[in-house]
Amino acid sequence: MTVTGKVLIISFVFTFLFPLASFAGRLSEPEELDRTISKINERQSKNLKVFEKKTKAYFFESQKPEAIESLLKEFRPGEAITVLVLSNLSRKPYKEIAAMKKSGKGWQDIAEKSGVKLKNVVKEVKDFRLGIG
Repeated sequence: MTVTGKVLIISFVFTFLFPLASFAGRLSEPEELDRTISKINERQSKNLKVFEKKTKAYFFESQKPEAIESLLKEFRPGEAITVLVLSNLSRKPYKEIAAMKKSGKGWQDIAEKSGVKLKNVVKEVKDFRLGIG
C-alpha cells in the first residue's frame, strides 16, 4: 500500500468513524437528567441540612423556604431540585409538578405537560449542581 493510500485511509477513519463513536457515547436528555439527579442524590443525601441551606440560597428569589422544606421531606435531593426547576421554568406551582411526579409520570412527560423543553430542565439542574458544589 502506498503512502497516499495510507493517508487516505487514516483521513477516512478520522473524518467518518471517530465522530460516530463520540456521538454514540452521548446520553439522551432523559438519561442525562437521571444521571445528574443520581449524582445530586449521592452527594447531597449525606448532609441534608447543609443541602437545604444551599438550596434555599440558590432559589431564594423564586421559591419560598417552606416549599423547599416540604419537597425535601417528600423527595430525594435530586428529585426535589428537578421539581423546583420545572416549577420555575413552567411557572406552575411546585405542588402541581410534585403531584405529577408522585403519580408516576416521568420527567419527560412532566416537562411536556408543563410546556418546558427537557433540555432546558437538564441544563438548569446541572447549573444548580455546579452552583452549590
